[in-house]
Amino acid sequence: MIAFKTNAVGAVALAALGLIAGAVSARANGVTALEGSWAVARATMNGAPRGDGKILNATWTFHGAELVVQSPNGERMRAAISFEANARPSAFYVTALDPPGERPFWMIWERQGDELRVAFYDGATGRPEDFSPRRKLVVLTLVPARASPPRAALDPCAILRGAGADRLLGGPTRAQPAPRHAQDAGSTCTLVRTDGSSAVILTLVAPPGGAGYVDALRSEVQGRQKMQLEEEPGLGDGAFWVGSGRSGSVVALRRGTAMILGFEVPGVDRAERRRFAARVLDAL
Repeated sequence: MIAFKTNAVGAVALAALGLIAGAVSARANGVTALEGSWAVARATMNGAPRGDGKILNATWTFHGAELVVQSPNGERMRAAISFEANARPSAFYVTALDPPGERPFWMIWERQGDELRVAFYDGATGRPEDFSPRRKLVVLTLVPARASPPRAALDPCAILRGAGADRLLGGPTRAQPAPRHAQDAGSTCTLVRTDGSSAVILTLVAPPGGAGYVDALRSEVQGRQKMQLEEEPGLGDGAFWVGSGRSGSVVALRRGTAMILGFEVPGVDRAERRRFAARVLDAL
């Protein structure tokens, strides 16, 4: 009887050690797979592409059991993460440290080659079952952040002037400040003819989020009945025009940078608009 109890205790102890080892192994595997800095290249919510400037191009840095998210607009979150052993798909629990007081939530993740996918519910605490489209499910695709310093940030005002904006608008121009919102992506310049009769607007979204931003704009346009989309293959794969008459925007991608070029120029025809857009793209 005593021997039986001793063996039973030993078995329980070994089982407990096995569970602990499994949890440590799961944490170690998760830390190894996630360790380092990642940049958000694409985002979806409810299965549809999203172009939120707080999400695209945000940097996620995993270091041990800590996660730091830095958005392009300057917002920052530091959180503790704890991995769940044997979860399928792999999962960890996120508890905000700074700013404090945020509701903890579950996140699932998977590696696909050099890409990392994560998913979580927006405003909800449940753990996602998988990456399939669901109401309020946010899915992000991240790629390794560039280790080398990026080239100098592109100046949209300088690009517009270099492409001949004054000639396009038929007179001298001035830069017009625009209100900045937290969800805005990229950098924007608006050049207005000094008499206020016309304007051209350029927004640039840097890689890796540029392609995801173009996809999000296309999806948004296709979902609105009053907005018409016209393909512009001459400006690159996936390029398109959205608007009516001579007022609207050309959306295109060059070297991973998204270009959203808006025209409010009554006297410009389609051919001239395309030539100007091509010059802007050549500067990216």
